[in-house]
Amino acid sequence: MQQRARFQSVRVASASVLSLLCAAILSSCGDDNSTSSLYNKIKSEKTAAPAASAEASTGLSPQQNDLFRYLLFSVANDVRRQANQPLWMETVRDMRNKIEAYYEAEKAHRTSLSEEELVSLGLMLADTTRDLAAYEKAKGYYETAQKDWDALPQEVRNSVSGRRLSSAIANSMGYLCLVQRKTNEALPYYEKALEIDRALFEELAPANEGQLPTGEALSADLAKAAEDALSSYRCLGDAQFFADDPELARDTYSKGQALATRMNNLTPAIALQYVRLLSALGNLENSVGNPKKALAAWVEAAKRADALRRMGPSISGKMQLQTIRYLRELEQSIKTVNNKLIQESKSEEEAAAPATPTPSPDQEPGTPAS
Repeated sequence: MQQRARFQSVRVASASVLSLLCAAILSSCGDDNSTSSLYNKIKSEKTAAPAASAEASTGLSPQQNDLFRYLLFSVANDVRRQANQPLWMETVRDMRNKIEAYYEAEKAHRTSLSEEELVSLGLMLADTTRDLAAYEKAKGYYETAQKDWDALPQEVRNSVSGRRLSSAIANSMGYLCLVQRKTNEALPYYEKALEIDRALFEELAPANEGQLPTGEALSADLAKAAEDALSSYRCLGDAQFFADDPELARDTYSKGQALATRMNNLTPAIALQYVRLLSALGNLENSVGNPKKALAAWVEAAKRADALRRMGPSISGKMQLQTIRYLRELEQSIKTVNNKLIQESKSEEEAAAPATPTPSPDQEPGTPAS
């Protein structure tokens, strides 16, 4: 789509978002526990926000406000990830301003969002601000989100959704540090996110591992906990690797692998996170001079990605695009390393082969040397 979409026009914005869905990129470590599903809670509410609130928050009519909220909570994360694309920069800025206006209006006059949902909206505002490289401003929004989460009632903080939100805040703050090359500052945030996600998974998983459900038989909460835990293992491992501690990173990735092996017949979402973790492990091994180990990790990741790809329409279009992209990258990595290993093997064979004796000038051809 060649025209510049403006979020102020709902009609144009909706068309822009649909085109973005066809080119959605993979989540970063700061986005895996995103708030994009928040709209599922909001859309189920029977009472619509008053017209005055709609106009105050978005400058739109009540009907347009409903559409805006749908776009905001269902696909805003896909839009904001285009912040580094010149074509979409203005669109992302406009969207960020709309989110901010909506957030401030809800914060001042709570009309349609719960306290927990308002924290989620503040996190989305922080993420969007970060993706526009306004890091100091984003830091302020993250700190506000954390402060508001701390002020939630204890029963909300201890709930499954409340703990996931806490993990998401920590994850995003870690990523904010990472994009500013403050790797050591990122580590405590990623460690906190993993601690939350791992504890939640262990609480939801049956005590007897032999009874652990498989695949689609997993409860929604347990499946999401496994997905989040694998993502957090990968993100922490990435940060440790960037902090020049490959041994610790390898250990973290391996713990993520161990969790995945407990989950036979993974759901598509969990499988995709496992593909990402295996890919990261392969990257680590290749960078530290272990091409054979890298190849093994990448081949396993590619097999799982190909199995996902073959599922076709049974998985979401966005997941299909992500899977295809990962599969292509893995196939290229496998090809490059495999060719390198073959060349090294040939060189070793040539070096180990006995040297063919060179006949002297006086020696007749075929005559044994004396």
